[in-house]
Amino acid sequence: RAAEILVDAVERGRPMSVFADYDVDGASSAAQLVRWFRAMDRDLPIYVPDRITEGYGPSPAAFRRLKEAGAELVVTVDCGAAACEALEYAAQIGLEVVVIDHHLMRDDVPPAAALVNPNRPGCASGQGCLAAAGVTFVLLAALNREARRRGLFADRAEPDLRQWLDLAALGAICDVTQLVGFNRALTAQGLRVMSSWRNPGLKALLEVAASQGPASTFHAGFILGPRINAGGRIGRADLGARLLSTDDP
Repeated sequence: RAAEILVDAVERGRPMSVFADYDVDGASSAAQLVRWFRAMDRDLPIYVPDRITEGYGPSPAAFRRLKEAGAELVVTVDCGAAACEALEYAAQIGLEVVVIDHHLMRDDVPPAAALVNPNRPGCASGQGCLAAAGVTFVLLAALNREARRRGLFADRAEPDLRQWLDLAALGAICDVTQLVGFNRALTAQGLRVMSSWRNPGLKALLEVAASQGPASTFHAGFILGPRINAGGRIGRADLGARLLSTDDP
């Protein structure tokens, strides 16, 4: 359902925005979405709430600001599954919201247009250990499949999702998820992709840290991750997401 809504938005040119948490998992999730939509010739703005003045996650005030700025559809990543009040408000003002999350949920499912969360009640996927970045990567596969079904790749190259596995791995490691099963495979392959240091943001952080070599869990967890997290702690909450999604060295 989420894939259908988002590919619809691509085809119809609907104004959209990504709403992300301010930690590494949120930033790497947002960057994956931004990069997929960029490959589809759509630029998605990123909104990250300030941890001091706005607090955690979606709020009615934030959704109102996005609506007033022209957004018709918002995709929340690494947050939103428990934001019942904010999502009810979004429904009242006609703002459609797709939630991509991995946090444990209560039984009351918020009124989102679509909700993708392996830790929602009744989910039988067995993938509850995924970080939001892993859930987002699975969503990208669904987006490719839905866009392929509609013939959207007849005159354009299909986005190669493997190039963004480094972001999925980064979120998995920095959110301290259990590296087992599919999540372990995703992370292991993601570290191989990361080792090419093709992401300009990751490469810049590596150089600032005077580090080098093939990417490891140590690079992600102790060299790159803390520096990305720092943005949300010095009043630049969207710094990490913008860094990981930029193509400008």
